[in-house]
Amino acid sequence: MNNLYEILKRLYIHLIFLILLGISLSLYFNTTYYQKSQVGAVTKSISGFWHKQASQVTGLFQLQRSNVLLLLENVKLRNEIEGYRLKLQMLQDSFMRIEDTSGLFRYIPARVIDNSINSRHNYIILDAAGSNDGAYKEMGVICKNGVVGIVSATTKHFASVISLLNTDVRVSAMHKKSGAFGAVSWDGMNYRRVVLDEIPLHVNVAVGDTIVTSGFSTIFPRDIPIGRVVDFYNKDGSFLQITVELFADFKTLDYVYLVDSKVKSEVDRLQTME
Repeated sequence: MNNLYEILKRLYIHLIFLILLGISLSLYFNTTYYQKSQVGAVTKSISGFWHKQASQVTGLFQLQRSNVLLLLENVKLRNEIEGYRLKLQMLQDSFMRIEDTSGLFRYIPARVIDNSINSRHNYIILDAAGSNDGAYKEMGVICKNGVVGIVSATTKHFASVISLLNTDVRVSAMHKKSGAFGAVSWDGMNYRRVVLDEIPLHVNVAVGDTIVTSGFSTIFPRDIPIGRVVDFYNKDGSFLQITVELFADFKTLDYVYLVDSKVKSEVDRLQTME
């Protein structure tokens, strides 16, 4: 207590000076409008600066929160897109079933997870198309635009497909307008084009004509689109060699369908008996 008294005793003159100074300044700044406005401007400038700094700090925290909300929204949208994609796939699958009026085939949807077009012997790997899903060797594979290939092997969950862009593959095909049939194969050159041969010279072929599957096997149904004629010539005096531009773009393959023939075993048994 004595110490406090001693301190106040030594500083009381300074304290009185500060009090009187504060009263003087207050009276001075409030006596004229100009001084009052100058003080107000300085005060607002200082308070504005601190408000700005505080706003930036608050904004930083809000930005982090906004990022989290955007991330959650993205996840939600991705899940919704995946759901719509599945529904679309099911809808497309139902259309495919409707188009198959023969009732001899059913289709198993699958997704391409690996694909090559740069080799002379290209292969495709399909997900959700293994033996557990009903896939088996020598099933045809098509997409919405046409023929894709033939299943060469399966595991429980995957299928390996010999691409139509494989020089070892030949698919029975037909000139749709005339009904003349031959075989389509790839020459290993242009991934957008295949060759149709064995079409007789008398057949009236024109550029732009459509080539489809012949249906002369249990691998592909009849009239599955393959491509359109872009060029043809007399190969050997008896048959035409026709260049066909594929409808299917093998660089953008995504969803495909495996063709399950309900009569395959029955037809195969007959062929064995011949």
